[in-house]
This record gives sequence, C-alpha cells and structure tokens, in this order.
Amino acid sequence: MSGPVRSLAARYYTDPQVFGLETAGLLAKTWQFGCHASELAKTGDYATFEIAGESLFAIRGQDDKIRVFYNVCQHRAHQLVSGKGTTRVVVCPYHAWTYELTGQLRAGPNIKAVEGFDASMICLSEVRAEELLGFVFVNLDPDAATMEDWFPGARAELEEWVPNWAA
Repeated sequence: MSGPVRSLAARYYTDPQVFGLETAGLLAKTWQFGCHASELAKTGDYATFEIAGESLFAIRGQDDKIRVFYNVCQHRAHQLVSGKGTTRVVVCPYHAWTYELTGQLRAGPNIKAVEGFDASMICLSEVRAEELLGFVFVNLDPDAATMEDWFPGARAELEEWVPNWAA
C-alpha cells in the first residue's frame, strides 16, 4: 500500500508569482469559457467577462457572428461596456468614440479635424473566439490552434451525449 495522496504545497494556490506564471502561460494561451451564446441571442446583445486579467466582451453582429473584443476604447483606453445588454453601436462613455458591432470605428468627436486621420485604420482589438455547443470560448493567443485541434473529436462526442443541445 502506498502512502497518502498529497496535494500541491499551499504556496501554489496562494503565491502571486505562481498565479502570474499561470495567467501568462496557461490562462492566456488556452481556450477559456467566456459566456453562453444564449446571452447573445439578438443582434447587438453583449456580455462582458474577464480572462487572464483582461476585460473582454462578446457581441453578436448584424451578420449573426459572435465576436469578442478587448473591452477598451482605442482612443484613451476607457472601458467600453459593462455587464450585459443590447446596443446598436458601441459608444465609449469617455469621449464618445463609436464603433460598429464589427469593431470598426464609426465616428468620434473632431476626428475629421485631425489631418491625415484615417478612421478605417482604427478598430477594436478582436480576440479569438469559437462557439462549441452554445458555449463561447476565447483564447487570447492569436496563434493558438483551433478548439478542434485542442480537443479532437470533443464536439462529436458531446453531441452524442446531448443530441438536442440546440433545442
């Protein structure tokens, strides 16, 4: 008979340096649950969440696509939205920069007065997102493999267990 099973040392659960390493190396580079697609049922529905210390939001576009963005305005880095809600466009509460549901800059005060300013070059920073059986997963690593590569066959296996998941 072997000895008792032991857990990791307490410091692995409480040490800020360990948490920092896990945040940068694990949480920011793997697929994490963001929200459920049912929270984004209609065009303009959004939900905020945090992953690896980053404030993010998911929003359903007019093309029915769910996109996830860093929750920060490209002008002065102010938080754009909070909680859950519905909007026709995303408006920064600080200086009223306005973004389309695709993340593209639509308008901002006095931007036409700035010589050489090209609004088409400004957009919200999009984050990798994939939907799996109604769950929206996010990966902060732009070079990460797809969820199918990470979890081969998981979709098919889960659909066998829960065949009416979309009902």
